[in-house]
Amino acid sequence: MSFVPVSKMEGISSLEKTRGIVDTKKSQKVNFKNILKDAIKESDESIKDTREMDLKLATGQIDNLHTALIQAEQAAATIEFTTQLTSKAVNAYNQIMGMQI
Repeated sequence: MSFVPVSKMEGISSLEKTRGIVDTKKSQKVNFKNILKDAIKESDESIKDTREMDLKLATGQIDNLHTALIQAEQAAATIEFTTQLTSKAVNAYNQIMGMQI
């Protein structure tokens, strides 16, 4: 019986980037527009990477199914984050517009 060694997995870079953006102590000029723009850009790149991974998996260029599944889950998490961020922003805007002066 042979054993396959476990290789090191790559970290989730999207969460590390988000921590750096949200940290207001490091950068004083952080606005919501840039955070949303970066989140949308990152989710778009994640979707493109997932499509490429799916194509490589379908053509047999990738032997490891788990690599494609991990990429798909990362893309799903990124899209979910962007969707929630947008939804919360729209809800906050609607609440502000609904206030009586």
